[in-house]
Amino acid sequence: MVAALRYPVRSDLMRVGDLGAPTGWYSPGYLPLRTARDGDRSPDAEFAAKLKPLVGKAILDPDAGLTPPQRDDVGKALDAAFGTPAAPAVRVPSAEQAAALKLEEVFGEGLPEGKTAADALADARAEAEAAKDRLGLSDDALARGGVLYRRRCLSCHGPTGGGDGAHAVKAAAPPRDYRQGLFKFVTCAPAGTRKGVVGKARKEDIRRAVRKGIDGSMMPPFAHLSDAEVDDVAAYVIHLSVRGEAEFDTLTRVIQLATNPRDDDPGYSPEFAAQLVAQKLLLTLGNWARADAAVIPVPPENCPTELDRLRSAARGYKAFAGTCAGCHQDYGRAPQLKYDMWGTVVQPRNLLLGVYRGGRRGEDLYARLYAGIYPSTMPDSKAKAANPPAGQPDELWDLVHFLQALADPRERKLLQQLDPSIKLESGGG
Repeated sequence: MVAALRYPVRSDLMRVGDLGAPTGWYSPGYLPLRTARDGDRSPDAEFAAKLKPLVGKAILDPDAGLTPPQRDDVGKALDAAFGTPAAPAVRVPSAEQAAALKLEEVFGEGLPEGKTAADALADARAEAEAAKDRLGLSDDALARGGVLYRRRCLSCHGPTGGGDGAHAVKAAAPPRDYRQGLFKFVTCAPAGTRKGVVGKARKEDIRRAVRKGIDGSMMPPFAHLSDAEVDDVAAYVIHLSVRGEAEFDTLTRVIQLATNPRDDDPGYSPEFAAQLVAQKLLLTLGNWARADAAVIPVPPENCPTELDRLRSAARGYKAFAGTCAGCHQDYGRAPQLKYDMWGTVVQPRNLLLGVYRGGRRGEDLYARLYAGIYPSTMPDSKAKAANPPAGQPDELWDLVHFLQALADPRERKLLQQLDPSIKLESGGG
């Protein structure tokens, strides 16, 4: 029975553009994109009125945008590249398969002088094979990880990693949707800013989330799993994410062929869908490998005494006022609602609570500041890590120490005693 199952091609709405500003919090169980589809049947009339006109523009509907043959074509191409739940895989196209798919056509654009499309394709294939090996995406590991995922994770994260499992708690933050290749709490900062490069996690980030859970969410720790099991689950999550991103980008391109064609569009064909999936698989694997290697450099704290730490926090207060207070108004006590890249409503963290989903250790907070939280639109601050004063921690450590002091009533009091100009009362941020 399980062997006959396939990963379904997604049919839920996909955010691809600017949704504007949210009107407020959505009703439990009614994520904004669900409201955009349900319209008058949703309890959130204001969301429906604002989002429904964006369907076909900033929101794409695979149900309406694909013909049944196109959906079948994309499904077959995804099956060929990623297998089935019972036999998951990440299949890098061989040289012969790449030639049959005419992949040189899509790797021949914007090349530097002296480099051919064949060279670019060969590089992409080699990079993808190396990434597959680096990330541990062997068929055996994915098969083991798939069994564990179905036992431990599917009820919340769903069969394709869409965060749409039957037991996802409606009143809580939705489980992570892996299908756009985006993760919030990462310890990597790969070079580049374009879509697909940023937002990836290191495999170690996923292992940690599985092992320790996510504070402030319904994601529990799985401390009873062995290291090998955690590694297999992490590999399977990456498999779902690579598949989901290839699916997302392919569906977007196929739908836009009909709704917003480009001058150089070749026109739709089953071969074009298969070419898109293979191209996205190669590019996405390369991006995962770059992220996995781009570990954030976290320098020592260099605050040997409590007074050193308080002075650092006082400097962090001034840095916070200049760069962070615009979003974390009143230290996060004032709501500043916005859409994240999944189309879910989020708000900047209330920093006085001391609850951080990516971890509360100094190095965890340093990584959040350094890399930002790309899917939530929190910008990176990596430039502040450069050239710290001699013998002092860099500005990011100052910010970290200020954040840690904010969450501790005793340290807040000591900080204000050290510098009476620091205002932490409501309305002072």
